[in-house]
Amino acid sequence: MFVVHVGVGWTLADGSNPLQPIAAGRSAALFALLAGVSIALLSGGHDRKVNRDLGMALWRVIVRAAVMLALGTALTMLGTPVSVILAYYAVFFVFAAMLLTERWGIIAGAAAVLGVLGPVVSFWVRSLIAADGTVAGIVDTVNAYDPLVALADDGIVNFLLTGSYPAITWLPFVFAGLAIGRLDLHSTRVRWRLVALGTILAAASYTVSWLAVRVLGVDARLAATLDPGIGAPYGAEGFDLLFTEGLGGTVPTTDWAWLLVTIPHSGTPLDVYGAGGVAIALLGLCLIVTDALGRAAWLVYPLVSVGMLALTTYVGHILVIWLDDNSMLDGTPLSFVSEWLSLSILLGALLFATLWRLAVRRRGPLEWPLHVVSSWVARRIP
Repeated sequence: MFVVHVGVGWTLADGSNPLQPIAAGRSAALFALLAGVSIALLSGGHDRKVNRDLGMALWRVIVRAAVMLALGTALTMLGTPVSVILAYYAVFFVFAAMLLTERWGIIAGAAAVLGVLGPVVSFWVRSLIAADGTVAGIVDTVNAYDPLVALADDGIVNFLLTGSYPAITWLPFVFAGLAIGRLDLHSTRVRWRLVALGTILAAASYTVSWLAVRVLGVDARLAATLDPGIGAPYGAEGFDLLFTEGLGGTVPTTDWAWLLVTIPHSGTPLDVYGAGGVAIALLGLCLIVTDALGRAAWLVYPLVSVGMLALTTYVGHILVIWLDDNSMLDGTPLSFVSEWLSLSILLGALLFATLWRLAVRRRGPLEWPLHVVSSWVARRIP
């Protein structure tokens, strides 16, 4: 996330950051996958809650969705260059709540099917919007009456179909995480199977896309249809640039062959399976490595701390970016933050999260009230 948002890494001779094409798209996919895992753990994990306990878990998820919507909208209104995902989380949580009572196999199946069907339906519907004035008029009407569009230019149509993280193509990550969270993640066998499955999915997806796009020459065909507003410079070089910079959540509707690419944030079937596979493999690998460290686990204590304060870290780094964009740190004792933005955010997050866990030893500044509010409301709903 820090690589994509503030350029953590180093600069090569050509001015590029070698970490950018690795992290682009995949970091957000991992974020969404972990959202699903967290919902599964909240509702009992491998030992799924039942009866009233399950009902409370469901309402905790719904309340968290409402908080994410408000918080995400507020952050989007700041106008930073970051495509804020929190408001989209609200939609993800609601859909995930519908599957809380299902077995992990059914949830995994839903993720697998939607990973293929979602991008195809998205392409078809967006093609209709582009070609049919009536359909486009309906979308415009919905947006005109959507208060979230008026506030942050990001509303229900974006959340479901056309935004940076549209539910129709991002729910597979969340559902996959929800299914994984229903497994026995303490099992070494399960962890290795996650690594194997994720590696196979990613390798197969990226290989198929490479063969179709590069070997069979689909890249030239797509470059010819590329809108100069999307790819600059226009043409083949602009098309290649998309694999580093990514798209805005969807592919152009100029050619069905766009569904064959694995461009970051493109929302194609191969992108969903490729980025999802990487996320699944990373999750399994991190679980394996953390246990293997044994008594040396303190080496990753700062990383674990940031993970436990994920919401605080996410909101905090966007606020710092906003302060920097508006030159509000200039001339202050914190001016060094702007001069060394990427390093300051990275080290600041690690330091703050570590000190918080050592000194306070409880949920983070935003995680704690979110837990209290969601639990309070859930206990009072029959």
